[in-house]
Amino acid sequence: MNKQEKITYLKAYLDKPEESYAESFKWEIGMILGDFDESNPNLRFLENLSDEAAINAFVDRLTSRIVMKYDPEWESLGDFFWDYVANG
Repeated sequence: MNKQEKITYLKAYLDKPEESYAESFKWEIGMILGDFDESNPNLRFLENLSDEAAINAFVDRLTSRIVMKYDPEWESLGDFFWDYVANG
């Protein structure tokens, strides 16, 4: 997949209707990322993801981790997200 295809797929995956509590964070992840265009530096992490399955796995692991470990009293969701991008 090229970068634009990854961006388009990520946006569509984040925009899917929510089916669980974990998926309810997808909209907020989209807001943290900002614009879904190639010039957005927030989307650089997509360079490390090769295909749709890798993008799905990234988002699914992130939303699961949010449910299990995110504490809004100690950090912002943005900080939590960027820590995940940097450290996995």
